[in-house]
Amino acid sequence: MIINSMRLFLFLLCGLFGLGLNAQTNSNSSTIIANKFDFSFIDFLISNAEFEDALLLLRNASNQIAGTDEALNDSLNYYKGIAYYNIKQLDSSASYFEKIKSHSTFYLKSKFYENFEHIYLGAYTTADQKLKQMQLVDSTLIELKRFQEGASALLQNDFERFNQVGNSFKYNNFACAEEQRELFKRRDELLQNKKKSPLLAGLMSAVVPGSGKFYAGYRGQALSSMFPTLIFAASAAEAYHRAGPKSFQFIAAASIFSIFYVGNIWGSVLSVKTFYEIRNNEIRNNIMLDLHIPLRRIFSN
Repeated sequence: MIINSMRLFLFLLCGLFGLGLNAQTNSNSSTIIANKFDFSFIDFLISNAEFEDALLLLRNASNQIAGTDEALNDSLNYYKGIAYYNIKQLDSSASYFEKIKSHSTFYLKSKFYENFEHIYLGAYTTADQKLKQMQLVDSTLIELKRFQEGASALLQNDFERFNQVGNSFKYNNFACAEEQRELFKRRDELLQNKKKSPLLAGLMSAVVPGSGKFYAGYRGQALSSMFPTLIFAASAAEAYHRAGPKSFQFIAAASIFSIFYVGNIWGSVLSVKTFYEIRNNEIRNNIMLDLHIPLRRIFSN
């Protein structure tokens, strides 16, 4: 860390010295700055997870050269986008990727990362529009585009559109073929994870304690809900027969049973929604993970 800090300090000194020299000639200042700015050091910082240091240098450079050189600005915006992406500030990252011009060498890579970020943030309309606008000739990138389109449709529960896109998958590139197949598994999981009836869950648990949770999907909790309720029901019945309905033993046992019985019903009602949401989030997180992997493989970042 000390070595990296020293390198950063020396780099800043060199940068300040270089900018001082560049100020002597206004006519070619942007060209000199472009030559002096060392993106290999930015690569070094990013590869070593020094994202904040990289952003500091990039901001300082932007303040000096903003609007002077289009290619250089594209490079600065790209590296800012990558740095923000790695610190999970996806809104900022997407805004910098969006600024990159179509003739830049970073353009296609930035567009795919930007689309991923819009999908991750739930801005599906924006992502879908940008994907439609992409004109590609490379077969790998065409498959990646289809893959992102399919994932976006699936995350929106638009199964008809997913099937249309998914049926166009070629599976001809190792970079995303496996993840394309996984999307169909995720589709089946989402279809199987249908919302169940809270009313039915409550009625089932009213008849057989715990059965509503079993219906919701919580099989282990079904047993843990059933046994205490039945035990307190048996205790209340025994107290009734031994001491009568007005006895303290019966009233206490019946009260405890009522609490567990009502709690068992209400818990079953709530468990339907809870199980659906937890399972749905789990599937969606898996889709996002699948969506991320091909980006790393194709663009090696």
